[in-house]
Amino acid sequence: MHRRTTRSGVRHGYPRPALVVAAGFALAAVAWVTVGVPTVVKYPTDLVATPSYEGTFTLLVDPVSAAPLDEPLELPLTVDRRIEAIPAESGATRVVVRETIEQRAGDLIDTTQTNQYVMDRSTLENVADDRAYAFEPGNVVDRSGAYRVNLPFGTGPDDTYPIYQNEIDDTYEMVPVAGDPADEVAGLAVHWFTASVTEAPVTDAYLDELGKAAALPRSLTVDQLAPHLAAAGDVDLGAVLAGLAPALDPGDAAALAALRAEPVGLEYVLSFTGRAAIEPVTGAQVRVDVDEELGVRPDPGPLSALRDLLRRHREVPGAVEAADALDALATGPAIPVYAVDYAQTPATVAEVADTVAGLRAQVRLATVWLPLGLGAAALGALLVGAAVDLRRRHRRTPPAKRPPPATRPAPVPEPPAREPVGAGRRPA
Repeated sequence: MHRRTTRSGVRHGYPRPALVVAAGFALAAVAWVTVGVPTVVKYPTDLVATPSYEGTFTLLVDPVSAAPLDEPLELPLTVDRRIEAIPAESGATRVVVRETIEQRAGDLIDTTQTNQYVMDRSTLENVADDRAYAFEPGNVVDRSGAYRVNLPFGTGPDDTYPIYQNEIDDTYEMVPVAGDPADEVAGLAVHWFTASVTEAPVTDAYLDELGKAAALPRSLTVDQLAPHLAAAGDVDLGAVLAGLAPALDPGDAAALAALRAEPVGLEYVLSFTGRAAIEPVTGAQVRVDVDEELGVRPDPGPLSALRDLLRRHREVPGAVEAADALDALATGPAIPVYAVDYAQTPATVAEVADTVAGLRAQVRLATVWLPLGLGAAALGALLVGAAVDLRRRHRRTPPAKRPPPATRPAPVPEPPAREPVGAGRRPA
């Protein structure tokens, strides 16, 4: 009898092309994140932003005599700022950004200030470069490691950042506002940051810049400081010194005359508070508000001899009070010179937000959507391979054998019946 045999062990394998394609997409995603993103996500070399601000300029001293004003002079203030990347001076790794600030306050302030920054295009940190200057090209400054025009890509809501301040040639910390820094400005999700500086000494270059509007004195005589003593401590220094003169011997009288003629150096200091709405993906400033005050403090050195002289003659009416007032003038809060407060105009907030929204979309495309797309393509290739393999298995698996139909055994024929013994015989 002939027996039919069938092949029952068919080999099944996952499609190798699907694995190759999936691996290719996965490697492309890794390569893009590690190499492509740092190459593409950079500060643009053609970016231009023009925010404007409005506020108040308050003058507290006479710009000529430096004597305190009886009534502060308040003037409306406008500030126009242009932030412009310079393509011709920028390259693959560094961008040169020029900042032009025009300030107008009545007939008193009409100045244009220019600063230039050189930043790493990927980290957005300032770098040491001879092209970086404050106020004028000859005043080269080193802002390396700090930020100024822009915070880094992916600005964190819980992080602090060092910000360079041109006026003080130093940095301060920008920190998230207390509580929840998240907010929305002009349709953009932002994080609010704040900063403050108290009486930081300003640079000579900044004083020269201020001198373009009104020359600030670099020193005053003791007699020129008298109005500030009167305003701060109700002390008539002229009357006290007139009463002191008869009590002095010739040597002290000569010393007093020299002290009154000697110029007392002045140290100008800057204090400010501000807040900024930062779009976290790009690190760009969408809105900025600032309160600022310039103050001045006399050098305590030249005043110490006068204080000692006054305290040695306590018998002179007002001598002790005058000495204490000189102490307070030299070591207490700075004498306020002017104050400004300004906020970004709603129109330019909207303009900046529109520009930042476009940059944000580009950064998100490079850092989020493209890697996700490559990852999804890799997963899709794996799923297609799995489907092909499943279909192949279904086609190659032999059908299960059916058991043969049940058959009944053939009936067994009954044997013929036998005649009984003696049948057919006749009885005898």
